[in-house]
Amino acid sequence: MKTKLTFALSLLLIGGATLFNGCKKDDDDPTPTPTPTVAPKLTIELEHLAGTEKFYLDSTYTTANGDQITPTIFKYYISNIQLVANDNSVTTIPDTYYLVDASDESTWTIDFDSLGTGQYKSIKFLIGVDSTRNCSGAQTGALDPGNGMFWSWNSGYIFLKIEADSPQPAAGSIEYHIGGYKGAFVNYKEVELSFNGDILNLANNTHRELHLVVDALEIFDNPTTIDLSTFPSNVTMPNANASLIANNYVDMIAYDHIHEE
Repeated sequence: MKTKLTFALSLLLIGGATLFNGCKKDDDDPTPTPTPTVAPKLTIELEHLAGTEKFYLDSTYTTANGDQITPTIFKYYISNIQLVANDNSVTTIPDTYYLVDASDESTWTIDFDSLGTGQYKSIKFLIGVDSTRNCSGAQTGALDPGNGMFWSWNSGYIFLKIEADSPQPAAGSIEYHIGGYKGAFVNYKEVELSFNGDILNLANNTHRELHLVVDALEIFDNPTTIDLSTFPSNVTMPNANASLIANNYVDMIAYDHIHEE
């Protein structure tokens, strides 16, 4: 009798251990949930400043020369965007032509939703429109002539347009429409902005925001400080004065920070 009881208890213990081990295995080795592959997203945000102040159309600001300006129009093209990786390889984002308009907040952000993964240390782009697109006639989208940034008489794009009231010039206002893509007056400018040691990490299923600041007053300063009482109030064709302004606006955009959306 004792032998039968001992045998029965042994069976119960073995069965319990088997059941416990089976449950434990299920708990320790759950079926893994696959991580979905979602292309990284990138938003470039442009914040407009006048020196250290927020920039607003129809507000008055003081240039480096001490001149007063009240901007009424401020538009410019950003195009040919490239990302520079840590190993110095360059990724070109194709067909990137954007018209930024200070009067239209929707143009202050540029969104990409199908980029590849990578880690990047800087960004390159043009302020203006490359010669190929300048020679392609009137186009659509950001390059549509209806945007008021195309010279039909000159068959070329205006890369940056700023108009402002000012008491300094005799005309009482300034009108600078800067273009030029050939000969001595090539006024689209390549810009490369380092992230100052920060890394733009475009990883699977991430959304990064690259924050840039645009200082409109740089148009009137560095490397040439413009004196509005002597400088022409109207620059609306490719010439030496247009190139002087273009050499100033190459520095108007700067890196600020990166964060995750």
